[in-house]
Amino acid sequence: MKDTMKGLCLNEEQKLELKQFPIPEPKKGFVRVKVKRAGICATDIGYWKHGSDRLKLPVILGHEASGVVEKLGEGTSKFKEGDRVIVMTTYEVCGECRFCRIEATNLCISRRGIGSKENGAFAEYIVVPEKSLIAMPDTMTYDEGAMVEVLACGVHAVAEQTPVTLNSVTLILGPGPIGVLAAQVAKAAGSKVVIAGLTQDKPRLELAKELGVDVVVNLQEEDLKKIILDMTDGYGADFVVEASGSIPAVRTALDLVAKRGTLCQMGVHHSLVEVDWSLILHKELNVIGSLSQKPTAWHIAKDLIVDGKVKVDPLVSDVMPIEEYEDAFEKAANVSGFKVLFDLEK
Repeated sequence: MKDTMKGLCLNEEQKLELKQFPIPEPKKGFVRVKVKRAGICATDIGYWKHGSDRLKLPVILGHEASGVVEKLGEGTSKFKEGDRVIVMTTYEVCGECRFCRIEATNLCISRRGIGSKENGAFAEYIVVPEKSLIAMPDTMTYDEGAMVEVLACGVHAVAEQTPVTLNSVTLILGPGPIGVLAAQVAKAAGSKVVIAGLTQDKPRLELAKELGVDVVVNLQEEDLKKIILDMTDGYGADFVVEASGSIPAVRTALDLVAKRGTLCQMGVHHSLVEVDWSLILHKELNVIGSLSQKPTAWHIAKDLIVDGKVKVDPLVSDVMPIEEYEDAFEKAANVSGFKVLFDLEK
């Protein structure tokens, strides 16, 4: 076996660089996975364009992945070489803090994740704890396996944090991959769903409609407020999920959520957001955050795909070799692609 592998890192100058890295060895309790697919997330784009205090540079990016178990570290027993797996994002948690004790490991005070503080999945191989792997069902493709992480974010926001209820009206702001998947989760929960975006998002809005979203709205051509108020007898949306990371979307969310409704913030902002905080008081709103996902959301997401309740394949617009990373990141960042995956074997 060769000694090095190709990996796409964010270097000390915060620039993308494809280079050779030593193939990592799995330590006790860890497993080496041969990566088959890895998706570009808006978080990866944010790291590249804006940086983050969550980064430890240089680091191989990528945290949405599927692959095959290639080597077992000492003390592992759950998997065998050749098993197909979904890679969860956690590299290390303390296991002792108040959040770990309730399995909210996304909030662990000592958490280190792949693709940020530890080398991630934009490489031929990745090493992760055995407990951060999920067996991939036989019917699931590697593309679908890499999309489980994205869907798990939607599950955590819509089904765990909010949670959306039967016969409600849910407004999703932002028809990106997470927004469209969150919309499908809300539909699966029995809510009537509206998703809104811009003119540049027309293909995404059309796809959302094909996937069962009740109403799609182009904010630059239609009056979203009138549509929501007409649908709800003037009350507003029961649940609003801000999935775009856009500052104007936060203001729209506060405006259109019903009194005693719930606003869930899952989009990532890269600057301070100024809003009319008094609306929370006068409307008696529930405002909650949703950060990535926790283990329960991963398993729910996997089952939703296998059971056909949420479709992820239509969102995959491009599967590219990692050597074309510049084009891949531009596609993902400029909305010319929808969900862009790397095929690490191309």
